[in-house]
Amino acid sequence: MRPILFCLVALGLFAQDQTELAHALSSSRRHIDHIDDQIVKLLNERAAVVREVGVVKSRFHAPASAPGREEQVLHRVSDQARAPLTPEAVRKIYQTLLAEMSAMEDKAMQMQAK
Repeated sequence: MRPILFCLVALGLFAQDQTELAHALSSSRRHIDHIDDQIVKLLNERAAVVREVGVVKSRFHAPASAPGREEQVLHRVSDQARAPLTPEAVRKIYQTLLAEMSAMEDKAMQMQAK
């Protein structure tokens, strides 16, 4: 009987701790959600400009990928890293971002060529 009682008490304390934890984190989570909303808005703005760049590149028959430009962007943004982010973390994030944007631009350019 004691092990069952112990488990019930432990579960009650765990549930109480989880409720308190959720309450303690709620403000920070709302702030993160707000930041995420801003990031997505800016990503959409960036994608719209990338699409415009793709239109220009199509007119000049230039490829979607521009490795020299990508390296410039990676260098510039990694130089802006501030703790707790490291330059390497920012570089990795942007490598993914640039790959996705380049793929989107390439797809749009292929559709324009048809």
